[in-house]
Amino acid sequence: MINKKVIRKYVEYIHTKIILLWEQKVFRYKGIRVKYLLKKEKNADTLVIVFSACTRAGLRARYNYVRTLNGLECNRLYILDDYASDHRGSYYIGGNFKFDEEAATRALIQKIMGELKSTKVVCCGSSKGGYAALNFGVEIPNSVMIVGAPQYFLTTYLLAGNTETLNHIVGERTAKKEEVVEFYLRNKLQGNPNIKTQKVYLHYSDKEHTYEEHIVHMLKDMEEAGYCVEKDIADYTNHSDVSYHFPDFLKSHVKDIIEQ
Repeated sequence: MINKKVIRKYVEYIHTKIILLWEQKVFRYKGIRVKYLLKKEKNADTLVIVFSACTRAGLRARYNYVRTLNGLECNRLYILDDYASDHRGSYYIGGNFKFDEEAATRALIQKIMGELKSTKVVCCGSSKGGYAALNFGVEIPNSVMIVGAPQYFLTTYLLAGNTETLNHIVGERTAKKEEVVEFYLRNKLQGNPNIKTQKVYLHYSDKEHTYEEHIVHMLKDMEEAGYCVEKDIADYTNHSDVSYHFPDFLKSHVKDIIEQ
């Protein structure tokens, strides 16, 4: 019998491909193009920003959780990270150590936030998208971050299986550049002046490699810094299975935030 969560994942993919034909837009900022979808809901006071996860080698980046959030009374901004020569993305950071894709993504977020004037902002995503949700979410006072199984030590992670992305981010590789990328998110989290106004909902499995290599260290740093973190712990063994478990977690918490 085919697992219902697997079916839902492929229905989500097909649904999103159809939407792309009509609704994808491009934001330009200092020579960088940011592709995005914006789904507006009349009179909604919540903006949900969804960042894309990493795809398998050979597959271009795609939007995630578009169908998951259909029907909820919130504005939804889906931002695509399809940078680098293989179009799998840069973790929304940038190429050649310029952090220009990060700056362009930030500018888009600020533009949409200004237009919609939402009183609640939620940043979310899984894996690479979870990394980005934290990276941008900490910059927004009073934000909520809904995150699934993110990476934390980025250089270490990319050296183990995605050097194309690392080469795109740093350009000419040096130890210093790799160190900056390795601890980029950690330094953002620890230097965050908005900690007391924010909340993090974190889903992960303590049975897959991301937990021991990344999440356990991130949780320690976040708890020491004073973040409000609510954990949801699963028991799957493959990191990629987060895509089957995260949709229900995401939808449930977004619904709760809307109703608050």
